[in-house]
Amino acid sequence: MSKILPVIFLVAFSVSLSGQIGGRSVFTFLNTPNSARAAGMGGYLITSPATDISLALDNPALITDDLDGQLSFQHQFLQSGIQSGYAGIGKNFPSRKIMAHAGVKYILYGTFDQTDEFGNITGSFKGSELALQVGTSYLLYDKMRIGANLKFIQSSLEVYNSSGLAVDLGAFYQDTASGFGAALVIKQAGLQLTAFDEVRESLPLDIQLGLSKKLTHLPFRFFITWHHLNRWNLLYDDPNTEEDTFFGGLQPLRKEPTQADNFFRHMIFGGEMVLGKKESFKIRLGYNHQLKQELSVLTLRSFAGFSFGFGVKVKKFQFDYSNSVLHFGGSSHHIGLSTNLRYFTGNGIL
Repeated sequence: MSKILPVIFLVAFSVSLSGQIGGRSVFTFLNTPNSARAAGMGGYLITSPATDISLALDNPALITDDLDGQLSFQHQFLQSGIQSGYAGIGKNFPSRKIMAHAGVKYILYGTFDQTDEFGNITGSFKGSELALQVGTSYLLYDKMRIGANLKFIQSSLEVYNSSGLAVDLGAFYQDTASGFGAALVIKQAGLQLTAFDEVRESLPLDIQLGLSKKLTHLPFRFFITWHHLNRWNLLYDDPNTEEDTFFGGLQPLRKEPTQADNFFRHMIFGGEMVLGKKESFKIRLGYNHQLKQELSVLTLRSFAGFSFGFGVKVKKFQFDYSNSVLHFGGSSHHIGLSTNLRYFTGNGIL
């Protein structure tokens, strides 16, 4: 199995080149937070020693042998009844130095009214998307792991369907003595296998870089993640930055975004404090500057882009919760529950 990773690396680079034609992306649900822990620290978490198998979706290199037999269920509640989540399991192969996982990520858009061209309701339909995923991580040496995920993606909206294939590639360096961690991840490198119509669209490729540091004299670890490094300009034309004047002209309501603003839109800041003798309680905070800029109301101050959460371990179960402030319309709630089969069987799985 150790020979599989180099092959997946080569496949990923080849499909990423073919998948970038066009200016739109499909399957953007893959960019939503994968776990309550990640959501509580800004949305992405690629440099944290994994305590949950769901972090394999953020960086496949994070999962270690300790997660053998772990089960994880994550669920997010969004506005308008939209819900998303993940369920997965881990398995260790010690003779090959391979840690593997399998799972499914999904999003349920709910029920929509079906109307004719005059707005008359003629029925209803549903929409959903999912990604079936398998992956492995491999220990290169005591401080470095690499990993890869393979995803089959399916999207369905009324009678329209689409499918795709994607690969995630990750590397994670961790120095436990100094508490320093660094990671590089290539996400959603792939292509659309079948399109909704005659035009194929690109996948939401995202190259991420992350750093983390655990403080020496305080039970606190902070995280910095740079996302969408493959796309420098994250700015967009905002019609709310201008308004009509009495004489028919336009005047700016606020200053145009600067390149400094664009730079910080690539960054996510997070922190986690661990409390208790057995580190059974954790408090988390996060800030996503891109969400702050895109979801804030022009004339009002808000906490858009900020997130918080906590995690608590009770006997054989780990429970996590996070709240991500989106805008004045509300926030999203994310819950997670994980345990390990070895607690009940003593031997893990298989």
